[in-house]
Amino acid sequence: MLKITKKRDRERFPRSMSLSEPSEELEEHLSLLNAEDRAAVARVTREVDSKIVEAARESVKELKMIEEGRCPECGQKARRFLFTTVCEHCGWSSYGRPQNGRVIVHLRDGSTLVCEETIHTPEEVLCVTQDVVRHRIPRNVVISIEFDWAEEEIKRRRDQLAREEQGQCSWCMKPLKRSDEDTRVTFAAFGIYQDRYLFCGEHCQAAFQKQYPTRIHRDCYHRDCTKCNECVKRFDDASYETFLEEELVH
Repeated sequence: MLKITKKRDRERFPRSMSLSEPSEELEEHLSLLNAEDRAAVARVTREVDSKIVEAARESVKELKMIEEGRCPECGQKARRFLFTTVCEHCGWSSYGRPQNGRVIVHLRDGSTLVCEETIHTPEEVLCVTQDVVRHRIPRNVVISIEFDWAEEEIKRRRDQLAREEQGQCSWCMKPLKRSDEDTRVTFAAFGIYQDRYLFCGEHCQAAFQKQYPTRIHRDCYHRDCTKCNECVKRFDDASYETFLEEELVH
């Protein structure tokens, strides 16, 4: 590992880098490395590229888990609310912030701080307004954080979820709502993973199952998913009643 031993060289590396001028600092550091060891620049570049690729993999994995309704930390089923997703098993959570409302931080001395959003670090809560960190608060002095949602924003979110709830029949592509009385659901695995298919009625469900038979040893259409280990499960229960109940609660 390259070491800087001269005092004047050490002085060129400040203790903190200004985010407003990262390119100038980077050019200065690269010039110093390049002057002493050209191989060091290539080595650092490879290390950076490797970390970026690994971070991208983790991000894709986390987004995919959340998309499947799973906790990215422990893989258990997460519970979704209007602006929040929480895992009741390990405590992982993801919180939205009000776009038009405000966030109120209540402190132990009875005072409050108002900002647009809060960023949580292991030691502090950062209060941010208009992309500026206005306050850095030790976590141990924070009693609670209140989200002051505007009623219009809550209504927009409910309408958005209602549109997302509107699906399509997997056979005839007819628009349907999961809460419709005639809606049917089938859980099947044509590959490694279990998947879920919605149908507007029993006729379309039967037509789909006839056109796309599952593998014989699985027999997904006639087996209870809770008693089968032939695929990777994405859903806890194959029963339509449980599925519908969870969707309406979330």
